[in-house]
Amino acid sequence: MKENQEQKKSDRWFTVFCAVMIVLLLLNTFVIKLAVVDGRSMYPTLHDRQLLLVLRPGYEASQADVVVIHTGKGIFNRDYIVKRVIAVEGQTVKIDYDLNEVSVDNVVLSEAYLNFEEEDPMLPRDDRAVVRYTVPEGCVFVMGDNRNHSADSRSDKYGMIDKSRIVGRVILPVLP
Repeated sequence: MKENQEQKKSDRWFTVFCAVMIVLLLLNTFVIKLAVVDGRSMYPTLHDRQLLLVLRPGYEASQADVVVIHTGKGIFNRDYIVKRVIAVEGQTVKIDYDLNEVSVDNVVLSEAYLNFEEEDPMLPRDDRAVVRYTVPEGCVFVMGDNRNHSADSRSDKYGMIDKSRIVGRVILPVLP
């Protein structure tokens, strides 16, 4: 009889464990995703290997949001990046490397989050001191906060980011 009670108790704990795991899996899939920063492209705002909570449902890209973007096709590959939204569809971005300024629709952004610790925060990527981009419909323009060490919308690797590739907005860095 005692063995029967212990078996029922064990079965109950197993059922609770399974229910909790299913709820966590559903939350991670549809509501809040855990992500890990890989690299220094968002330093000093985010740090390499920092754990993040990402809000998924109903997200609409907004200027200055830090977002997680799906860049690849595979599920198990390292196919996500974390970047800051600089401009949304229809906006014009002007980057003046000599002045270290980014303007959106002729308004200079106040970017206190840039990495000023190591070097000039924004060295030119080619021989042009000023570049301009117009964000096409359905896309966003993103940049890392550590501009000299960030592959972002300025590069051929990523270019303009289709909004459908945005996983969600970073709502909380969990661990430093």
